Amino acid sequence: MKSYQKIAKSIKCPVCGDNNAHVLWSVNSHQAAQNYVLYEKEPDRFLQLVAHIEVLWGRNDCEVVQCDHCSFCYSHPYVAGDMDFYTLAYERSGYPTWKWEFQQTYNALKTSAESDHTLLELGAGNGAFVKRIIADILAKENVTCMEFSEYGRHQIEKMGVKCFSQDIRELQSAELEESFDVICMFHVLEHMDNLDVLFQKLNWLMKKEASLFIAVPNEKRIEFNELNGALLDMPPNHIGRWNKRSFEEIARKYAFHINEYKIEKSGFSLLMLRQFITYRFLRNSQQKGRFENYIMRIKNRNLMRLFQIFGLLINAIISIPVLTKTGFREGNSQWVHFTKVK
Repeated sequence: MKSYQKIAKSIKCPVCGDNNAHVLWSVNSHQAAQNYVLYEKEPDRFLQLVAHIEVLWGRNDCEVVQCDHCSFCYSHPYVAGDMDFYTLAYERSGYPTWKWEFQQTYNALKTSAESDHTLLELGAGNGAFVKRIIADILAKENVTCMEFSEYGRHQIEKMGVKCFSQDIRELQSAELEESFDVICMFHVLEHMDNLDVLFQKLNWLMKKEASLFIAVPNEKRIEFNELNGALLDMPPNHIGRWNKRSFEEIARKYAFHINEYKIEKSGFSLLMLRQFITYRFLRNSQQKGRFENYIMRIKNRNLMRLFQIFGLLINAIISIPVLTKTGFREGNSQWVHFTKVK
């Protein structure tokens, strides 16, 4: 894909409600499943995933659409992956120890949080963020996490922090109304649908003048990857691609004020180089007949890793002209700090 389709279409934006949009690209259920599980390697699991994606979508295809008003990009149908999808699509991998958006939020809390403040983190992983927070800023009794993975919940509870697996949109207990001074969502929002229910619930949980910290993937980095042969931002995993204008719409609709908005900058780094080349290798591996596809099908793990190194080197050489483009220097995340205004 060297450019987006940009086909005009009338679809209601989940963020601002405008009906004017254009299609960037489209995908069928088999292509989407191939992004997660190679048919040539695991045909049974692949076909189960295809069937489940079609159940989620209610059809066998999906479009990625951009709103003409707020520039929010979203999948159509706008339906998030469920637990069955993630079980089929992914094998559990490691959690990050510390990230750029963690540091931005830590810095903000270090200067503003009171010792008796309460904090809720959604999609807390294995607790890497709250581990630092309870060590330096807040008492662990004042911190609550929500995490679906059993492994993650266990790690968080070992710290003495409360952790639940319930969907935040399903919380009903009256005692939770206006109970948190801080809510954090790091790379969670892009996976979620039913935005009206979500932000109404967040507002309901937040005390007056509480802070909401959200981090999502950097839309500019996604666009660079997609238009330069790396992985597509594939639904139903990621179903929303956010930007500053769409966050401003959220602030307007749900009575938030944007205190701060930042985009991660990386420059030319070995980490970003490795990531881009890996994403390009994986994108190529989805195509039957490509040498990357054959490499990913090797059953001997050590032999596969050896050939992967060779494949990555080939992709690195091919990628050299792309690495001079401005988009390569974009970081992975954008971060916003909202406060509740009423």
